[in-house]
Amino acid sequence: MKTVLIILLLINSLFFVAASFFLKKEQLSAPIALNSEKIVLVPINDGCLQWGNFYEEQIQYSETVMAEFYPDLSYEWESIGNAVKYLLFIPSLPNKEATNRMINKLRNFGIASFRIKKPEERWKNTISVGVYDDKQEAQKQLDDLVKKGIANAVIEEFEVELRKMIIQQSSSIIQEQMHKVVEQFEGTQLTAVQCKD
Repeated sequence: MKTVLIILLLINSLFFVAASFFLKKEQLSAPIALNSEKIVLVPINDGCLQWGNFYEEQIQYSETVMAEFYPDLSYEWESIGNAVKYLLFIPSLPNKEATNRMINKLRNFGIASFRIKKPEERWKNTISVGVYDDKQEAQKQLDDLVKKGIANAVIEEFEVELRKMIIQQSSSIIQEQMHKVVEQFEGTQLTAVQCKD
């Protein structure tokens, strides 16, 4: 029994010596200090985004979209200047029911349209079929409507103030997410820009 006790005592001693030897070796192979000049901090704020070339009707809709999808983003509007646009519309119909029937007829042809909401009497029960930057594009759409049996559509030239939205504190993630929203606004573009001080 004495021999077993001595053997166990020797094994424990060897284990203690071996363990302390390996622990010292591990401490010597600690990680090398990093070069602080090579460390790059990724900024949360990548700068600003510019979403532009909105005219009046688009501005109202874009503000609704921003409030719904990006309520925490702050933005401001800047004027870009004026531009000529071409409104393709169906003049005032006799009543609301006739207007709804025409909108449904257009929808069946795959044409998005909506009532023009302006206070003047001439716009009451008037339907907008589209706003175009190019008169030839508006004429092409008008010709297509005539082929479909809608002969009372008209093109009217008008001047609008164009504005751009400057979105503060943006990131590349927000920019990627917003591209899907931007696609819904024809004629607008989203670009990353340097924020003004």
